[in-house]
Amino acid sequence: MQIDDLTAGLSISFIIHLNNEELQFESRILEVYSRRHTLLAEGVFTDDKIISFRGKGLLVDLLVTLPDDKPQLFKNVTTNVVKRADGTLCYTVFSIAGSKTYNRRQSYRCYIGIETAIQCGLNRSAHNVIIKDISYNGFAVVSREDLELGVNQTVHAVLNDHLEETAENFNFHLYGLVARVQELENGLFLYGCRLSNPVPGLEQYIVKKERSVLRKRQLT
Repeated sequence: MQIDDLTAGLSISFIIHLNNEELQFESRILEVYSRRHTLLAEGVFTDDKIISFRGKGLLVDLLVTLPDDKPQLFKNVTTNVVKRADGTLCYTVFSIAGSKTYNRRQSYRCYIGIETAIQCGLNRSAHNVIIKDISYNGFAVVSREDLELGVNQTVHAVLNDHLEETAENFNFHLYGLVARVQELENGLFLYGCRLSNPVPGLEQYIVKKERSVLRKRQLT
């Protein structure tokens, strides 16, 4: 599929690759310019300012949600901020390459890096860990000690975060099953966990967190 084959109104996501991190921002197609390999997309804003997806070392993929087919991924697209006749800021998105079918089971992880305590199974004692990252369906924690957790063992962690840009406090109870255990080269232990149930408000938090991270990266 080519960008020219898309239609206005489709939901899209900008997937940003920056310094081994992946951020995702939701948008929508406004117009498609046939034969120009270009579309116009709604702007993504933070603090009433549009986010620019351009910068050193920054790559952008475009994920398109189709109503009657599998999602399509356009790799390494070119974006520019433009102003419409009515003064609205939005993006032009350009790509001459065709898309590839996207597997939604892949879930992009948002870096967190916040200390917390985790309870493991029936053992009520808590262990100090760092929540490394989180996605819509899972999270990963890092520990200085071997917690001796096995696959499918239940865990419970609490995520508390404050976003300065929006002056919001977030609190989530994360209940999950261990899916992966890995001893890292630096001697730390990583535990990847699948969320047992959907967490209300988590998707909105991830979107705001990603915007905050990207904004700070652009200012440094």
